[in-house]
Amino acid sequence: MTTHTATTRERRTSDAHIPSPSLTLSAATTFVVLLCAPSVATAATRWVNDNAASYTPPGTSCTRAGYATIQAAVNAASAGDVIKVCPGKYVENVLVAESNLMISSTAGAAATMVKAAASMYVFVVAASGVTVSGFTIIPAGVADGDIGVNVAIEGATGLRILNNVIFGGRIGINLGCVSSASLIAYNTVNSQTEAGINIDTCEAPPFPGSHNNSIHHNIACSVTATASIALGGSSDINRIQYNVATKISVFGTGNVVRYNTTQAAIVDNGSGSTLNNNLVDAGVCPAAP
Repeated sequence: MTTHTATTRERRTSDAHIPSPSLTLSAATTFVVLLCAPSVATAATRWVNDNAASYTPPGTSCTRAGYATIQAAVNAASAGDVIKVCPGKYVENVLVAESNLMISSTAGAAATMVKAAASMYVFVVAASGVTVSGFTIIPAGVADGDIGVNVAIEGATGLRILNNVIFGGRIGINLGCVSSASLIAYNTVNSQTEAGINIDTCEAPPFPGSHNNSIHHNIACSVTATASIALGGSSDINRIQYNVATKISVFGTGNVVRYNTTQAAIVDNGSGSTLNNNLVDAGVCPAAP
């Protein structure tokens, strides 16, 4: 009896190490699924320096950069990449046609200038999910195409224009008339001839506007032909808050305009917009030198 009991216990112990057929099949299936699953590309960081000794894309730092121009880095980028722009003066017009790119300076607007090489948009954004942050942006002149940042997207943009200084041009930042859902914040726009920040309305039927944008904490002290922050006639449901401006023009419907400080009182020229807690201060924008 003792021997029989011991043998039975040993068999049970041995059996415990044999996986059941169902478990074996499950493990094999999981292995096959993992083997066949598509690989997920890792986002790259691309370094731009206009004055590096040599270039090896995508770069690893400002001293070991991958590209001499912002456009070269944008052209090489895939969705989700980060483009870090080192201090310098970049003379170029940049077309951003890849989605979900973060384009930012490493040292801020005071150290990183992008000046138009030709009379055209300095940055034109034609893809969604793009961030442009931390540049001094200078258009070539005041012709129709001389715009600091032009948003050329139909529908929701997911765009973020942050912490830039835009000096001169016809328009500083233009939100294209069929775009929506852009964030424009903490920028300084100055010395434009038509508008500092323009939430556009198309000039042809059916006259669509730009909707559901958030414009906050900007300084727009241009003396312009329209307004330093201009809402177009068919641009609706925008939020204009906590800005400093010479003048804000309000057209469209359902816009929220509040907590701004302007030289001239804000008037609702549209219908159904909410204007409250705005302050008039004739000295809020310094006089031009």
